[in-house]
Amino acid sequence: MKELTEDQFYLAAPLLTEDGSIEVRAVIDGINKGRVFVDQVTEPASAVVWLGNMDGIFVLGEERNPLFTTKLRECIDLVIGPASIASGVHEAEVLSYHPNWDLVLDDVFGDRTNEKWEQFIYHYPSKESQNHDCPEGYRVVPIEKALAQASSFSRSLIHEKIHTFWSSPEDFYENGIGLCVMKDQEVATICMTGFRAGSVHAIDIETYKAFKKRGLGTVAAKAFVKECIAEGGAPYWDCAADNVAAVRTAEKAGFLLQGIYRGIAFEFDTKRVFQVNTRQQ
Repeated sequence: MKELTEDQFYLAAPLLTEDGSIEVRAVIDGINKGRVFVDQVTEPASAVVWLGNMDGIFVLGEERNPLFTTKLRECIDLVIGPASIASGVHEAEVLSYHPNWDLVLDDVFGDRTNEKWEQFIYHYPSKESQNHDCPEGYRVVPIEKALAQASSFSRSLIHEKIHTFWSSPEDFYENGIGLCVMKDQEVATICMTGFRAGSVHAIDIETYKAFKKRGLGTVAAKAFVKECIAEGGAPYWDCAADNVAAVRTAEKAGFLLQGIYRGIAFEFDTKRVFQVNTRQQ
């Protein structure tokens, strides 16, 4: 297993498919941060793409590839594991880029899997956006203006959200769209581009606890769709199938289900991670 440098990410581009995860394409295109590992640098057949927000490890390409699958556990435990644990993430989430990987992941990690789930991919079927009427006392504000109007605590929430997905605020402002639903100086909901590939904007949305169950997620999603379409973009929604609130918000905002892929979760092998860290000291 070899790790590609950022200027080599293009070598993994032939493994992408039209209906695959936008997050993976965004990393390989160099728009979002992330790391890419392949079976061989020259004409790779299989790859691991680790999303830069430390959440999500995709496997893609040829699944019947012993050169790759025999090294997959080692890559995740000995390379990705130490960096994840150092950042406070102790569980690996490994996702199938296409369904043929499902059984392979069961074979490789079946003895360790704690959880299995499905992810829904939604697309927006129209170039016409819906109206987004705010409840009384709330307003939709572009994220740059929200930073100027928000309390220091709410500003910290916005900065944290941008940092989760983007290398810098400048990268986000150059490539992304973002808005907030606000009440006075407090941010209730943030809806922004988490990943971008070409004109496709993968939405990240969060409504904070004190403001839930007011329909603000739907308001923010509709406002994002309107802005995205106005800028010539295509909104994209990806969420866990059992995330009832996210599924409901996507459907209320006008998204249609396009595809399903699967993920598994398990704890990193801390004994192996510890051995690696000890050798590096």
